[in-house]
Amino acid sequence: MLEREIALEALGFLCNATVTSVQQQNLTGQLNPDDVGGAQLLTIFDEKPVHVSLEDLSEDKKTGKLRIHLTVDEEKLFEPRFDYDFSHLKDTETPYTRGGEEYKRPCGWYRFGLKVQGKYGDDTWLGTGNSRTGSCPGEWPVSYHGTSAAGADGIIKECYKAGDRQVYGRGVYSTPDVSVAEGFLKTFTSKNGKTYKVILQNRINPQYRQKHCNSLFWLIPIPKGTPEAEEKMMVERAVRPYGLLLQEVNYSPNKPVKKKCNVI
Repeated sequence: MLEREIALEALGFLCNATVTSVQQQNLTGQLNPDDVGGAQLLTIFDEKPVHVSLEDLSEDKKTGKLRIHLTVDEEKLFEPRFDYDFSHLKDTETPYTRGGEEYKRPCGWYRFGLKVQGKYGDDTWLGTGNSRTGSCPGEWPVSYHGTSAAGADGIIKECYKAGDRQVYGRGVYSTPDVSVAEGFLKTFTSKNGKTYKVILQNRINPQYRQKHCNSLFWLIPIPKGTPEAEEKMMVERAVRPYGLLLQEVNYSPNKPVKKKCNVI
């Protein structure tokens, strides 16, 4: 089992920030009640940090760029009930489905569940229960998004943000195959000296999804020129991260990494 601290480091990697938690600061006696304010309310779907001051900024010695220091409340960000260790699982002949489509489980990865229940009012899109092979009525299928420090700015703080460079049109891209997503990620080195890969696990609203490249890639189209507020609404109704997947780099799940159609 991976430690929660590593998950916080992964979040920092995704949003190019240094992330700590209220719980960590309480343990070390570093928490200043006057500084937390709304910062502890930061969630994976917030548009921007709700409490950032000049004291929250520092210069990255390697890149020379400013880094933001974020304080999050682990109880509002993570949902331990949905943590799951896929690291020793292998694909079986038993078919799994979510949202009426094949669910390719993230074998070889450890998932930290994100607190999303109640976020959108109706939780039908999530389905019910982990230990099942079939779909629930009304739930959405699963997809994965391989992220990098350069390309993920805003994904954690603003959910997903539409990109301009993809070959099938402007929008948000993901894939139903975690091994495909592995071809589009970068790694980060933890304070423990180990290196990890990170991927976001999502649910996709099939009503707004296009399939491309033999269904390897799923696109949520976002037309160029869409106002920011409308774009955020379009993304939230169509793609919702619900799990943070981590894997140590030297782990070998004995399956090749697929990389076709360079779009994610």
